[in-house]
Amino acid sequence: MYYREVVIQDAMAIVGAQTITRDINITDPITKLMVIARKTNTDSTPVAHPGAMVINVTVCDGADVIFSMPGQDAQALAMYTDNKQIGSIINYCTGQGSTQNVEIKFGRWLYDEMLALDPKRYSNLQIKVQMTPALGGSGGANGTLEIYAHCFDEKVINPVGYLYNKEIYSFLPIANAHVYVDLPTDYPIRAVMFGACECADGPQVNIDHLKLTEDQGKHIIVDNDMIHYLHVQSAYYDPWADMVYACTVGTAALTIYMTPHWERQSHLLSTLTAQGVRNNSAQGCAQIVSCETAGEVIQGWCHGHSPFGQTFIQTHGGQDLEDCWQIGVKGSGQLDLTAGAGPDVDEYVRVYTQQIRSY
Repeated sequence: MYYREVVIQDAMAIVGAQTITRDINITDPITKLMVIARKTNTDSTPVAHPGAMVINVTVCDGADVIFSMPGQDAQALAMYTDNKQIGSIINYCTGQGSTQNVEIKFGRWLYDEMLALDPKRYSNLQIKVQMTPALGGSGGANGTLEIYAHCFDEKVINPVGYLYNKEIYSFLPIANAHVYVDLPTDYPIRAVMFGACECADGPQVNIDHLKLTEDQGKHIIVDNDMIHYLHVQSAYYDPWADMVYACTVGTAALTIYMTPHWERQSHLLSTLTAQGVRNNSAQGCAQIVSCETAGEVIQGWCHGHSPFGQTFIQTHGGQDLEDCWQIGVKGSGQLDLTAGAGPDVDEYVRVYTQQIRSY
């Protein structure tokens, strides 16, 4: 067979805060790694989006960091990479649980023959997952973790490199202040992503304006108000869709957390009786729900844009390797972010680049 799925870690119990390190003992080129995190709830009081339980995922070869990112940001980046969202479940009900799938894509699409991670070029390839189940979903500290690799099998390819995603800067926004981020020039840049997983407000509240330039500011690539760019971005990427479950506390407001942070629409209905469920929309990923009766299980779909508060600036046109930002030719690139008048001062805005790293 040309392709296969390899188990790196079977489902294992995670209790409390743990960091799991596994060797990647594979010789065939890897097109994608997938981390599946599950959480079981001991009550129905949401604490955060279940994706928050995956603190960080790192792929490295000794000191050479190939990939390192919080789980929620990694989910957003995986979707933006090829406009394909993997399924996930958000469940805040007692005794049930959520499933969050974190993908690390090394190619422009699944089984990209030009871009893939080639383990033969490394001596100590490992994946490390830092997970704390208590930080996501509802109450409880127990969960499970699985890790898989999607590989080329009998199909022989010679990848020239892989998609190299890395954090280059993070900051706490200050009202109306500019932050200037110099971009790396070592490899061509396919995209820039930035954002904060901030529950109460949409991305346009933390960042009011963005500007992307090259050649010491002589050439302007993007210069937009954030709210305008969110409209532009939504034209290129499908809405993120979540299936959501929660248990009401009666007429008291219950806050649950979704994945989309902008233009979010939720359709939550009671599964037991034909009574009204009030869905009070809020900014960001927070959704306020109340019902006439306590203990009603509600479920439904949530759709929207800007998953986990992330904004994606595409700096490539087509899918040719050369059809992306050849930043090394110009010698410099800079991202200028202007904070809004009332940004969240508790959540860091993180800036990432997606580059084509050659072997």
